[in-house]
Amino acid sequence: MSTGRSELLGLYRKSLRVAQTFDTYNFRAYFYRRTRDRFREVANRAVAGDTQGLEQGVQEARSELSVMQRQGALNSMFAHKHTVLEASQGKVGGHRRRTGE
Repeated sequence: MSTGRSELLGLYRKSLRVAQTFDTYNFRAYFYRRTRDRFREVANRAVAGDTQGLEQGVQEARSELSVMQRQGALNSMFAHKHTVLEASQGKVGGHRRRTGE
């Protein structure tokens, strides 16, 4: 099974979108950073020509995406107090967090 560039980019975008859904700043920042680092590894494998490692990295990214989606659902079920960072900046990784406004 060959993974195309568009499929890989779509998985990356979807993972970043799911990471931004977390209400808690620490979770949101962690999953955003984790997603970015994971796909850097996958991109390095692709550049090196390691197709087996690339496929393994994509499979791991898919499984992490499903974990993030489940954790995001759990995170949204429980209310929390916003930290100073959440109240003042409202952004993570240089991108403003989208709200339901």
